[in-house]
Amino acid sequence: MGDDSFSKLLYILRMKNIKLWLILTLLLFTALQNSYAESKVRQGILHPYGLLWKIEKQGMEDSYLYGTMHVGDPRVVNLAPEVERAFMQADHFVMEVLMNFKAMGYMASASFFSDGRTLKDVMGHLEYKRLTSLVNKRIFLSEDVLKHMKPWAVLMLLMMPADQQAQSGAALDMVLYRRASQRKVKLTGLETAQEQVAVFESMSMDDQLWMLNRSIEEIDNTDAQLPEMLNAYVGRDLAQLVRIQQAFMYDDSEVDDRFMHQLLDVRNVKMAKRISPVLTQGNAFIAIGALHLPGEEGVLHLLEQQGYEVTPIY
Repeated sequence: MGDDSFSKLLYILRMKNIKLWLILTLLLFTALQNSYAESKVRQGILHPYGLLWKIEKQGMEDSYLYGTMHVGDPRVVNLAPEVERAFMQADHFVMEVLMNFKAMGYMASASFFSDGRTLKDVMGHLEYKRLTSLVNKRIFLSEDVLKHMKPWAVLMLLMMPADQQAQSGAALDMVLYRRASQRKVKLTGLETAQEQVAVFESMSMDDQLWMLNRSIEEIDNTDAQLPEMLNAYVGRDLAQLVRIQQAFMYDDSEVDDRFMHQLLDVRNVKMAKRISPVLTQGNAFIAIGALHLPGEEGVLHLLEQQGYEVTPIY
């Protein structure tokens, strides 16, 4: 792919702030997998309610863990007084990935085939035609760029609901990041851009195509589900978010099971391990996707297993 096409996509990523970390949580609410979510709901969910949690251990200054939803809806971006107070009093801000220019450049580069293949080659004519029609309706992205992108990268762009794309620059995580930067507090990312990309690169080409094609089929249903997701999030109901997830899951493939294990469980363990030294320093405000919080394999319970006390504040 030519330098001009790469520059176009990087421009889109910068101007629209379409970031891999920004879209990850939205993926958790869409049509991904049935048996995984169903078993969680059936067994009951640890820490089912609350977005802001105080994390404490004797001898350490308290820190706060906040579950985010990566959209620009005012009900999400405008923080409750309890959350605003915890954020403003912290002297250390932590998020999933610090999305600086270097990280965005890496993600843009990793999004493209480098072996001569094109998306049309791997998708087939009919599927690719259906995709280009959808992309033309949802995203400002020329086919000259699209045809060189990997399936997982196109999926990331498509899964941002159409009515939220214009607000992407005001998404909660970016707002918090900018505000923390302006306050000149310490900034830390729990993951690198390379690690987040690796979650998707670890999928086979067949698995990437399966997820992309199924997501294209369900795109209208996914968009229609956003109001319910937002209401559950604003209501601080983590258990309901998991139930919404269940409603759009598939039980005819193991592809999504493998993906969700990497996207949630594996990353939760990594995040909890990397959060621990942050908590030792104290007075941190840690913002990660809301569905990383609840459940037996969620970050809150993993922190409890490390000896921390977690208390819902809001």
